[in-house]
Amino acid sequence: MSKLKKIQKAKVSTNLEVIDNVEELLALIEDDEKIYYKLIENIDIPSIDESRISFDGCIFRNVSFDNCTFRYIDLQDVVFEKCDLSNIDFSEGSIFRSEFLNCKIIGSKLEDAHLKDCLFKNILGDYSSFSFSKLNKVNFESSSFESSVFMEVKNKYMYFDDCDLKKTVFTKTYLEGVDLSNCEIDGIEIGIPELYKLKVNASQGLELTRLMGLIIE
Repeated sequence: MSKLKKIQKAKVSTNLEVIDNVEELLALIEDDEKIYYKLIENIDIPSIDESRISFDGCIFRNVSFDNCTFRYIDLQDVVFEKCDLSNIDFSEGSIFRSEFLNCKIIGSKLEDAHLKDCLFKNILGDYSSFSFSKLNKVNFESSSFESSVFMEVKNKYMYFDDCDLKKTVFTKTYLEGVDLSNCEIDGIEIGIPELYKLKVNASQGLELTRLMGLIIE
């Protein structure tokens, strides 16, 4: 496996104001574009559409987002723990030093976004899209991103460990130095240029040659 790039962990205080009432949170979002140092837990957020909202130094714990749209969101030093962010829209957002732990992000959109020093661990993220995003030191660990799309991603130190990437699209995302040897990649969609210096195991290599139309006798 390729060397794990050390990412900066989210810097979150242990002394945060607790918000466990959805009406209080919605009022805060409506009144202030920038939300700092909050522990938001045990609530269900209804379908809302808010652009350019900012969260800094916050923890979301056991929070369910119902088809929420937060385009151009700014997340810095934010941790999501045991949250359901399925179908969330973080397109064109900026996500720095943030962690997604034991979360569902099925069908989420992180397109045209900029992610740096981010961790996705124990994630159910099938059918998600990171297309056209910039990923700089982003780690995906022990997660499922089956049938997801990483098309035309500008990749700098993208790391996968023990991930399900079956039927995932990596078209026009160059993967030099990326190691997928302990990931599931059956049915992966990838072009020949993107294979340059991609690390795979022997059986994966045979599968990739078939995708390129080679006949092995």
